Amino acid sequence: MTYHCTAIFAKGDVSILEAARRKWKGCLARTIDKPFQGVGFAHPGADRCYPLVFNSAQEEEQERIAKSMKSDLLSWSEKFPNIVFVLIEADGFGGVREYEGFVVSNGIMLCKHEGKDSLKNLVAYLDVTLNENQQFEPFTRGYFHICREDRKP
Repeated sequence: MTYHCTAIFAKGDVSILEAARRKWKGCLARTIDKPFQGVGFAHPGADRCYPLVFNSAQEEEQERIAKSMKSDLLSWSEKFPNIVFVLIEADGFGGVREYEGFVVSNGIMLCKHEGKDSLKNLVAYLDVTLNENQQFEPFTRGYFHICREDRKP
């Protein structure tokens, strides 16, 4: 079973979610209570928890949004000069997951991580310490889809 999620996390409030929804129309956005207090938003095709049928145009649009999240986050972060944003890409197949990402604040790249310990290093910017299984709850299958009540058109 495969898993892919491109998501951005921040210790911020709903104003960030509203701005993200305007910037990346269709992104899955929600408040987060644990493992940190803040917000998270993911590309529309992230972490599908049930079989969905997409046409190629929908898949292309979802991929475009994921790419835009990665390429535009640095400049977009200038709108929130006191917030640290953590972008993480999670890819998995057959129970093995790989993570990579970067951290930005106020238009400045703070760091990039990939490979071993990248998830641990990235979530540390959210003041999160991973459990012994090295799991980060927002990367649980269906995490962003289950909470559609936070999603606005």
